[in-house]
Amino acid sequence: MQTASPGDMDSLRKSEAIEAIVEQVKAGDVQAYKSIMIQFDRQMYTYCYYILKNHAETEDAVQEIFIRAYEHLHQYTRQVSFSAWLYKMAYHHLMNIKKKQSRWFKLIERCEEQVEPMPSQTLSQHEPVIHELLTHLTSEERHILLLKSVEKYTFEEISEILGLKPATVRKKYERLRHKLIERSSKKGEVIHGTFTTTNGMQ
Repeated sequence: MQTASPGDMDSLRKSEAIEAIVEQVKAGDVQAYKSIMIQFDRQMYTYCYYILKNHAETEDAVQEIFIRAYEHLHQYTRQVSFSAWLYKMAYHHLMNIKKKQSRWFKLIERCEEQVEPMPSQTLSQHEPVIHELLTHLTSEERHILLLKSVEKYTFEEISEILGLKPATVRKKYERLRHKLIERSSKKGEVIHGTFTTTNGMQ
């Protein structure tokens, strides 16, 4: 019988600790929710910032996500991890923000047809290549890449967060991998260790 690695055991302990805190909050211990916010604050900020590209908007989004998660905590069950459930909440909130921004930008374009669109903000040459390449992905592709390559979620977990089939997520991830690798090759740059093949991945 194969024993769990120390890393797996540590991850399991953290997951169980979060689940225990969730149950405390459900039981009426409002103060315990602060522990959840502290645990996921940095992850949520990073995830939201890669999508919104604006610090002020990101801070507002993270705060709103935690508020919504608290308000809907009674709906959470352990069919998925609390972390995956929280990311699903964040995903839907960010999609709503992007939709509103899209409608606003279209309105501006109609009202100011003579004004050229502002160039996208260029990233510092000192930042990792992956940051620049992210700007060439669709919103959905960014979510998949960040959840898989950065947050290390399985395709099954990502499918639950995004509301897609695992096989669909796997195909989309493979396509965007090739898309970014091809683009980085054209720029004469190589990304080391950012992507791995999907063979054998869960």
